[in-house]
Amino acid sequence: MESEKRIKFEEGKMYFFMCYALVCGGKSTFFEQILSQTSKEENKNKYNVNFVSSDEIRADLSHKMQKENPEMTFKQCFDKTGKQTAKVFDKEIQKAINNKKDDKINLILVDKNYPQGIDRFLNLFCKDKSSQFFIVFIPKIKKPLEIDNLHFPFSLNYFIQCYLRLNNRHGHEVLNGEDEQSKLVYISFLKLFQNFDFHKKISSEQNFSSNVFIQDIDFTDESKDLEIDIETENFFKNVIKKMRAFDMDNIKKEYENEINNYFKGLEEKYEGKNVFEDTRGIIENEVSDILLNGI
Repeated sequence: MESEKRIKFEEGKMYFFMCYALVCGGKSTFFEQILSQTSKEENKNKYNVNFVSSDEIRADLSHKMQKENPEMTFKQCFDKTGKQTAKVFDKEIQKAINNKKDDKINLILVDKNYPQGIDRFLNLFCKDKSSQFFIVFIPKIKKPLEIDNLHFPFSLNYFIQCYLRLNNRHGHEVLNGEDEQSKLVYISFLKLFQNFDFHKKISSEQNFSSNVFIQDIDFTDESKDLEIDIETENFFKNVIKKMRAFDMDNIKKEYENEINNYFKGLEEKYEGKNVFEDTRGIIENEVSDILLNGI
């Protein structure tokens, strides 16, 4: 359900924070701000914060496997650690739940995309509906992206800005702009959100209607009224519509040239042109408001 009820955070209760976002969609900045602001002296005794990141877990497991198997590349190790990551992730979430403090506001920051798996998460970890609350933070967008009967809960602004961020990201645990597969991973994540509606998905979880909330955040600059050009229309029709998410061999074989050409065009059109405003300051202010006034 939507956050029109506006809830204040209470001591002894637990609040799961999860972001629905694309790669480079603002999750890390959002969580970093929460960690930074709750660690300030005036907040240390108020909040009990646990952060569980699927990317960090998988990176750690991949590095460990590579150390034990030096003949393997990091990517080979990464490809083999998916199932183990899921198991460790569940254990870490449960550990965070067990770390609940009765005299503090308990926040569990869940850094993992769940475009289709929210029902599993709720049924596993949100069983106490009187003291556990699940808050989904979604991108505040100006106009949903719709092309050829494809609907996305993101705008063209958001789609382009996330790609530009990825293209310039370095040092991330598992995915950087210099990674030759980064573009393929990026559009695979986009594909997961095809014809996906945050509000319908959340409202379909009837068992949790009283303790699930949605809050939108200015993850990107939505002030630009971008029009869908012919290159974008053709890209979505000829690639996004036809591909299967994370079927990397087929994507590489069938669509790699079209993908590279399309994103090269985006880079030429927008890279370094200062078209979009940096929203980190806005996110910082929104986090301050959430911590002060609830959602």
